[in-house]
Amino acid sequence: MDRKAVIILDMLNDFVTGDLKCEKAAHRIPNIRKLAAAARNHEVPAIYSNDAHLPVDEEVVARWGKHAIKGTKGAEVIHELEPTKKDYIVEKRTYSGFHETGLNMLLRGLYRDEGVKTVILTGLHTNICVRHTAADAFSEGTRS
Repeated sequence: MDRKAVIILDMLNDFVTGDLKCEKAAHRIPNIRKLAAAARNHEVPAIYSNDAHLPVDEEVVARWGKHAIKGTKGAEVIHELEPTKKDYIVEKRTYSGFHETGLNMLLRGLYRDEGVKTVILTGLHTNICVRHTAADAFSEGTRS
């Protein structure tokens, strides 16, 4: 078994239709929906790694302004990609889906504790959150 997982990053209302709207987001939605459906059909875990900031987060206020504040509509996954009951949601407060979250522990525990060997990353923003998550996936994966 290949032991894969799909990680969908930050497909949130604030990034798709809100103040920090990514103009290219709408074009990605159909392909991400297909990827998530294919993963589920093949029993590959789908994991949502989502910004869930607190209003006091330095990064939020100083760099980007308030966005994806935990518990708000802006921090929810867009309805077109709504997670199912079998999917996993891991909240993050920094660019990386791994930094101070339970993502690494989740990945190691999947497949009856054999762990995920390959992650497939998609979502927003490739140059920031996807990039940092990819780098940390590589780093974390080398610490077996």
